[in-house]
Amino acid sequence: MPFQFHFENLHALHEEGRIGHEFRLRLAFAHREGARLHWIERSDRPYDEDMLAGRWVDMHAVAGARLATFLPWLETSAASGAVELDFVHRVGLRRRPLAQRRLEWWVLALDGPDPDDPDDEERDWALWCGEQRLQCDGAGIAIAHDLEEVERRHGRGRPPYPPGFAPPD
Repeated sequence: MPFQFHFENLHALHEEGRIGHEFRLRLAFAHREGARLHWIERSDRPYDEDMLAGRWVDMHAVAGARLATFLPWLETSAASGAVELDFVHRVGLRRRPLAQRRLEWWVLALDGPDPDDPDDEERDWALWCGEQRLQCDGAGIAIAHDLEEVERRHGRGRPPYPPGFAPPD
């Protein structure tokens, strides 16, 4: 089976004066040791203090230790060999008159190096891209409540990053 994300269990959230979505990204790593995760997001209305409006931010790098989404990653940081991880993500917006947000994801994972293959540049990678659009009318009623998968692909070698994002060394 190729190293790729599986987008699962998407459902809309309507709770506590908020609208949004919950979804799961599942990924099976062949080599967890040395694997890397880049959970890159861009939003016109940031939901976290470490986000800047309209700019790509690696949320795993800046907020990984305090966001529940990344708990499976942190819990397996000392693991080696094959491991399957589920990243459950909940994201929403307060329902207020004329509230709106566009949130984009560029989630990139690189498998750990194969101990039998010393060429570190030839790692498997998996990419999932999604977009959420939320909008309320003048009374605070949800009129746009969408989340869609934009792209999903996998490969080997140099991984893709979003335009305008400075990939780590």
